Amino acid sequence: TVTVQATNARICLTMNLPDQHRSLKRTIPQSSRSPGLMLFPRDGGCVLYDPIEGNIQTNLGDFPGCRFLANSGNWLLVLDSGSNLYIIDVCSKETIPLPSLESIESADCIVKRVGDREFIREESGAIYGDLSADVVRGLLWVSESGKEYVVVWLFDLPGHSYMSFCKNGDSHYTDIPLVFDDYAFHKYDGLSDMVLCGTRLYVSTSRRFVRVFDLSGPQGFFKDITGQTPFPMLSRHDQRYDSSIAVTTSSGEVLLVESDPSSRTWFRIYKKDPDVEDPDHACHTVTEVHSLGGEALLLDLGFTVPANKALGIKPDSIYFTRHFRPCHCSPRDLDICVYNLVTQSLHRYHNLNKMDLMDARWFLPGN
Repeated sequence: TVTVQATNARICLTMNLPDQHRSLKRTIPQSSRSPGLMLFPRDGGCVLYDPIEGNIQTNLGDFPGCRFLANSGNWLLVLDSGSNLYIIDVCSKETIPLPSLESIESADCIVKRVGDREFIREESGAIYGDLSADVVRGLLWVSESGKEYVVVWLFDLPGHSYMSFCKNGDSHYTDIPLVFDDYAFHKYDGLSDMVLCGTRLYVSTSRRFVRVFDLSGPQGFFKDITGQTPFPMLSRHDQRYDSSIAVTTSSGEVLLVESDPSSRTWFRIYKKDPDVEDPDHACHTVTEVHSLGGEALLLDLGFTVPANKALGIKPDSIYFTRHFRPCHCSPRDLDICVYNLVTQSLHRYHNLNKMDLMDARWFLPGN
């Protein structure tokens, strides 16, 4: 049972488990940064799993009717049964409510709620239905202090032309267009993948051109900082395998990550090929690399982190649970594993197979 006590813009959730918070502090010391797993059983709730010890450390309680869209450190982006978005720190239970999904300010469209989980969007005289909370997808970034955050979300349907975002202090969401009428901008149309690193949003378009947005600044502000020469991330095998983009936190370099969709026995990583002179007309524009340069990739989050043997963060390793491809509407089964690029070896957590999991996410304790 969860009791909600409002305190201005923030809410404190207290559980009927008197030692829950103290237990969590022992389970995830703030100095620890080793990767852990948040597991979401299909019958509800959230538990923390220690992959080094191979056991469940604590049960974080039940979240009936909720969907977990994204995570950042100890924070989760949650959509409840009433289609309300909020973020919650799983350690302290501090909760920050977010603007309602229909609170989008746009010059040419209106989003209306027509039920607890249904919405319509009126745009340029057209009405788009079938907008359900079941197809909402999102990204989350929360600062180490927990005082700054960015939330990005969209109705994940083919052809949908907007994503929306808000930051701490915003009273409504701001739209970012995904489709352009001008033919000169068609390379920017659509959405293949997206990564949120701080206040920078990286978007891979349908033609795999990467756009970069600066979401910092006052409410409603965003700026395309891609530059005059956008670059497509295209490999020789682009259409045959699962792929997504990732970003190195050390340099902001964009990576292309591929994996075998059938048996998931390998991963490949590519960087921009500096020798490609005309990327607009090249069939492949990336070159494969076999090392992350002393970093590890948390593919669920879409970015790399420095390796640290003492903290269990293995260099040249990819921490993976499933690929997420917006607007493809095809389910991806969980496959919780760590892949080493140098040794080309794969470690799976077979003891988790007995759990009926709806979702799982790698995360770095902190914040």
